Amino acid sequence: MDLRWLSVYSECIMAGSIQIDWKAVAEEANIRALLESLVRYYKGRYPGYELALAVWFQKTPQAVDHNLLALFTGPPMNRIVVSERQPLEWPAIEQGPPFVNIHATSVAHFLDEFRRNRAGLAGYFDRAEAIYFDKLFVPPEVLSSFGVVTEPPGLVKGWYVTQDQLQNGQSVAALLSIHRPSRPYLGIVKVWEAPDLAASRALLHAEFDQRWLPVSPSGLEQYSYFNDWRDGRQVYFLFEGGALYRADRFEVTTEPEYSARVLEKLPDDRYPVVYLRAVSPSPRASA
Repeated sequence: MDLRWLSVYSECIMAGSIQIDWKAVAEEANIRALLESLVRYYKGRYPGYELALAVWFQKTPQAVDHNLLALFTGPPMNRIVVSERQPLEWPAIEQGPPFVNIHATSVAHFLDEFRRNRAGLAGYFDRAEAIYFDKLFVPPEVLSSFGVVTEPPGLVKGWYVTQDQLQNGQSVAALLSIHRPSRPYLGIVKVWEAPDLAASRALLHAEFDQRWLPVSPSGLEQYSYFNDWRDGRQVYFLFEGGALYRADRFEVTTEPEYSARVLEKLPDDRYPVVYLRAVSPSPRASA
């Protein structure tokens, strides 16, 4: 069963109501699985084009006909092409219902219509659920309109800077030039900051399956910055805007209110927190 439905089930129990229409749950899970299978097929179907977004819209799990919006990379198209009544169980010998109507176009065309004539696309946002997305190809404004949230509010992304790199007299500009070719792989969400902005505490994050989620207590031990700090080395974090911090301390804290600051809460509300101290570049490093 889809884990999202386990979450719904848990919430119903906590609310004192467990009257769930399991038939409807199963029907929706079945159609979603068929659509996900179709998406996997289309991902490698057209060389030179990448499937960027697939959305199940006007979602009615009990219906015979379903609707899928598919956005591809590549040259801009001038319209949305509709392929009607494709069998959803396409690998089967007997290809019958359920069916899917595929609405396909380029990311560029959809984005242009999205910005110029949002009302004309209203049907695609009706009871919509993103089945697949690649945030490298789809602008955040489109993703968020389909309910796809990949970052918690206040997330700052960056890289780990070793003690040796900083002691070699590297300027912040030089450090950024070294790290910017690679995508940021660590993130923080500040939960406290000193009035002078010199010190702060933050929840540690990492990117998992295109979403920035909190690092777990057990996961923290897998990161080189934590192990280096534990071994007595100085650890620094460099962020995209050029801010540089020294990580003075790591601790796992139980704070229920932190669950509102992350996309997915951790079990028992136990979160690794880093204590940060802003670092001003030395005269040598700034030269």
